[in-house]
Order: sequence, then structure tokens, then C-alpha cells
Amino acid sequence: MPNVHIQRDSEGERTLPVFREISDRMEAVRQKAFELFEGRGGERGHELEDWIAAEHAVMGWPAAELKDKKSAFEVEVTLPGFTAKEVEVTATCDEIIVHAASHHEKKGEGDKVLWSEYGSNDVYRRFDLPTEVSADRVTAHLDNGILHVMAPKKEQATKLDVPVTNA
Repeated sequence: MPNVHIQRDSEGERTLPVFREISDRMEAVRQKAFELFEGRGGERGHELEDWIAAEHAVMGWPAAELKDKKSAFEVEVTLPGFTAKEVEVTATCDEIIVHAASHHEKKGEGDKVLWSEYGSNDVYRRFDLPTEVSADRVTAHLDNGILHVMAPKKEQATKLDVPVTNA
């Protein structure tokens, strides 16, 4: 099970390059959704469908699952065909961002390739977490095309022990 590189933003500064990339991608989603809207002649009532179609087109959309364990959140994302070196996880106190990028070229040896689906593959998924996690303790590994991210919940403040006095 190869480990996956994790960028951590424990302080919530959002200065890592992934945050700018996500912002740029979300602007591209907005533009694509508007293009879909205009392509239908401005017909209202399909805004959510347009947005989802635009997200899938711009961001890629691997299947995923978020589980609430007793002391941690577990995120699983399907990333078939990616290696651990091609996957990066960014962890903050309230979100997990997964970015996977690969570039594969297949060339037929002496064959004339009529068409090919090989090429670049670039996907992003962002997961808002219901409660804060310890970003500095997040772990991730890729196993048989499934990314497993464990995000330990921040420990709740413990009650102060009040000494019992004998009267």
C-alpha cells in the first residue's frame, strides 16, 4: 500500500497552490454551466443539472464515499490507473482535497493508431468535513485503485478536573 503525499494547512492560511487551482477550476465550472444554460437558449429550470454537468466536465468526478468513524472521518475515492506518486491530498482543519493527475501516451509499435483514449487525466474532489480534524495527523494511501484518507477528529476539550474538597 503506497503512501500518498499530503500537504497540510493546519493554520487555515489557504496559501498552498491547490487552493488557487481549485478557485480557477470553480470559475471554469461557472463558465461551463453558463455555456450549457445559453446553449439551451436561456431556458430556466435546469441550473442544478447544468452545474453538475459542468463540474464533471471540468473537475473529473471519481466515485467517493465519506464515512464518520468514532474518532475519525474516512474518505475513499476511486482512482483507477493512478499511482501513489500521481495523487496528492491536501488537508485543512475542515476539508480534504484530492488531486490526481497523470499523463500516459500509448503508441502502437508499427501500428497505425485509429483512435486512443490514453492521454492526460486530471481530477479534483473536495470534501467538506462536518467537524474539525487534526490536519497534521491526516494519513492517506492508495490500495488497488482506491485512495483511503483517514482524518482524525480534533479532540474535544476535556473538562477541567475540579478537586473534591472534604468539608
